[in-house]
Amino acid sequence: MKNHNVLIPVVAFLFSCQAFAQTYDIRDFRVKTDSTFLNTKAIQAAINQCYSKGGGEVLVPAGTYYTGTIFLKSNVYLHLSAGAVLQGSYNPANYPEHNILSAKKFGTITHNGLYLDYMKALVIADGANHTGIIGLGTLKGPGEGKAFQLGLNKDGKPKNIFFIGCQDVLLEGISILNSAQVTVSISGCERVTINKIYLRSWVNWNCDGLDIDGKDVIISNCRIDSEDDALCFKSEYLDKFCENITVTNCVLSSICNGIKFGTGSRTGFRNITVSNCVIKKGSVNGYRHWPMPPNIVYTPEETSVNTGIVILGVDGGVVENINISDIIMTDVLSPIFIRVGKRFLNPDKKPSVMRHINIQNIRAETRSVIPTIIAGLEESPAEDIRLANIRITVPKGVSTDSLKTFPAIIREDVKGYPENRLTFGTKLPASAFYIRHVNGLVLDDVTVTYNESDARPAFYVDDARGIKLKNVFIGDKKMAKTDAMLVQKNSERIEVLN
Repeated sequence: MKNHNVLIPVVAFLFSCQAFAQTYDIRDFRVKTDSTFLNTKAIQAAINQCYSKGGGEVLVPAGTYYTGTIFLKSNVYLHLSAGAVLQGSYNPANYPEHNILSAKKFGTITHNGLYLDYMKALVIADGANHTGIIGLGTLKGPGEGKAFQLGLNKDGKPKNIFFIGCQDVLLEGISILNSAQVTVSISGCERVTINKIYLRSWVNWNCDGLDIDGKDVIISNCRIDSEDDALCFKSEYLDKFCENITVTNCVLSSICNGIKFGTGSRTGFRNITVSNCVIKKGSVNGYRHWPMPPNIVYTPEETSVNTGIVILGVDGGVVENINISDIIMTDVLSPIFIRVGKRFLNPDKKPSVMRHINIQNIRAETRSVIPTIIAGLEESPAEDIRLANIRITVPKGVSTDSLKTFPAIIREDVKGYPENRLTFGTKLPASAFYIRHVNGLVLDDVTVTYNESDARPAFYVDDARGIKLKNVFIGDKKMAKTDAMLVQKNSERIEVLN
């Protein structure tokens, strides 16, 4: 005979959980699916009541609901049902300036090195714990609105989602569309999970997909299609690392950069792993389609990803223990850009430090003659970099006659905005890897395949020490210490091992 009494405590526990996890339907707060009606007060009332009663879910049922800025609170989750659209108002007056000066967060859009006074967003959570947005519905920004068409690098446009100083954040299942600026910004937060979101922002400038400045973060199974950087790690505080992060199984589309660390890099990045992702060009051929000549870019009339993987330390922080693996990238101008610069210095008046970078199992189809760039500073070289199992195809080559137009001395903009095309220009003296101010670099099992011959050497190494090129193939030829394959200046201990 079975004893059923053991079920009583379990059932009681389940009922107590259900009682705590209360649901507040916004229809009970007199919302309307009328495009002329603003639901901000009603939705905020539902959030406030949920919060005051101990937390739970605020349910947005199927339908389209126009709203201005709403503020999430601790223990409150916004649940967007299938068919629900939370539509951002097209009136700028409905996005108040939310003061964040006390957080001491540095600005990134205007690159002015000052703390941000305020932030505008459709959904804001400030200092909240156990909160997020879940469901199968849609959060749609007002980015296509005429009032928000302010141009490149202009402040005043609302983000779709802005979480600052929060803990235990969850974004799951939702679609996030048409932001007027950065689509999702996680800033100074801890214990964040982002899973199965679909993000698309193609109606305005500066529309990064997912910006992450946090600690203990898991990102998985996401599809991001954005006008600006698809997945962008930020470090915008002087006392907080962007650290302890895993990213896996994501499709990242952009016409800027696929995976980017920076530009904001104040304290720095550490202990971050990105794996099993696809990087490809964005779905729209516009906005950042910079005019590029056909001698630099293959089919320049088509859009491309600027750079597949970008790792920057340019604001005085430390960048270390970064692991990126199993990445397929297509239509990239150049595959990888690793850079130490000194746009800003740290409080000790020292530049950034970069070390312990591991990138492996990469398949890259490029679109230009711009090579992979790995460059530190003379006073702070990039250290301990390893690239392994790398396959790169290059569609274009530089002819001997065209090479005459390349500069004899490569400029180095250490304080300007760091980008592959801007820092060193588009005419570099290497067809595969340009290496400068680097100590300790291993390239192991690397093959570069060309569709056209290139008059440049595959490798150009300047002010570097301890470089190992193991099992490197240029086309169908093994790497050799010949001028046709390798040029080295002011460098020591350059080894070619086959």
